[in-house]
Amino acid sequence: MKRCAKLNEPPLLTTYRAAKPDATWEEMRDDPFYGGQQAARDTKSTLVRGQRCLCAFCEVQIADECSDAAISKRKVDQRVEHFHPKSDTTRPPNWNLHWPNLWAVCLGGSKQEEDEQEHVRFPLPENLSCDAFKDHQIEMGLLPESPEGWVLAPDEVPAFPLLFQYAPDGTPEPHLANCASATIPNHHYGDTTEFVAKTIEHLNLGCFRLNEERRIVRAQLDKRIASARIGSPGVAPDDVLLSLARRLFSTGSGSSWPQFFSLLRWRLGAAAERHLRDIQYSG
Repeated sequence: MKRCAKLNEPPLLTTYRAAKPDATWEEMRDDPFYGGQQAARDTKSTLVRGQRCLCAFCEVQIADECSDAAISKRKVDQRVEHFHPKSDTTRPPNWNLHWPNLWAVCLGGSKQEEDEQEHVRFPLPENLSCDAFKDHQIEMGLLPESPEGWVLAPDEVPAFPLLFQYAPDGTPEPHLANCASATIPNHHYGDTTEFVAKTIEHLNLGCFRLNEERRIVRAQLDKRIASARIGSPGVAPDDVLLSLARRLFSTGSGSSWPQFFSLLRWRLGAAAERHLRDIQYSG
């Protein structure tokens, strides 16, 4: 899980909320008046662009590029998450249409294809993740309905230092040294390390489905590092990693971040941190 940047609120969302301040998200999405339907589309595409095409929780890619056409092409892979539940009718704000409360996320494993034997590869609910698993935890009474302070919100994750590290099987874990140096206010745990660990648990970011995908991405990066070192005789190992970091983490705001950004960042270590500071990375 990485820090997610947020662009300015789409004008049509502002206009629609002013016209219908008590509307639900579903009402806006289906409303042909006051620009409601376009406001919903603009909201999702603006969120995806701000997050540079990554799910706000697990960091899988939910669009291939940040253009409206590319985002629309993969619209079935995206949805809008209301971090504070939209069912909360205490006002203000109207959590359904409150811009700071909205994030773009993946489907969290809730829709899966069956294999040739008609068996689901990743059984549910143990392979749900992100908002799908958060909702499951709330339904089971394992997480309060309002998750603030119990689960890290995407804008609570600091840009520096990196709070996550990864086990060989792809499981995310708190980065102990970095968590010890990072202070995140207003949570219900003893320290940042526990907050990060509980966030992983409540979003099920260490489910087998995601771990398998991370394991593959890490193996691909390891091969790329080995190939780059062979192809760069005499170049210092740290410079090889820095070159890879520059290629992976583009400065162009219109380009997507690579899938599993934090895993790649952790694997590239100091080289990634140097490059991200050079480009003034903020999410």
